[in-house]
Amino acid sequence: MKLHSLSGRAASNRSGRHVSGRCLCGTVEIEIDFPAFWAWHDHSEASRRAHGAAYATYIGCWRKRTRVVKGQRSIARFKDAKTESTRSFCCRCGAPLLYERKRSPHMVNIPRALFIGRTGREPRYHVAIEELQDWTYTATGRFPLRTIQVSSGSARNRGAAGATLRC
Repeated sequence: MKLHSLSGRAASNRSGRHVSGRCLCGTVEIEIDFPAFWAWHDHSEASRRAHGAAYATYIGCWRKRTRVVKGQRSIARFKDAKTESTRSFCCRCGAPLLYERKRSPHMVNIPRALFIGRTGREPRYHVAIEELQDWTYTATGRFPLRTIQVSSGSARNRGAAGATLRC
């Protein structure tokens, strides 16, 4: 996929605002013009497997308003003939970066989690909801959320540095 370079930024941006996202290791950085066009949760098998999660949340952006500002050469692509789509990943850390569909040549879809700040769209749609897995947490209220402490590092260092998870 050929995204516009930074030199084309001024012509494509009406709001004057940009939002940046990056992969896990920081090798690849993506920038979009604010706001994104739309956002949704994708429950399809392909997205579930590509992200290793119950579903993926994407923002959809006009291709001409999306730029790779760092790490273009570190992007690997997988073309799926079955879905006629292309998924791009960071070749260093494996983070999903872009999801493109043949039927939408002017749009590019980016995982929402790559962005720390707001993208201008809240995900309000569920795509392929019929593929929702029975193990997906849906906040039905049967099991209240509990906070647990999860330690990182060696057994000797447990408790010193940890993360709080909700489950």
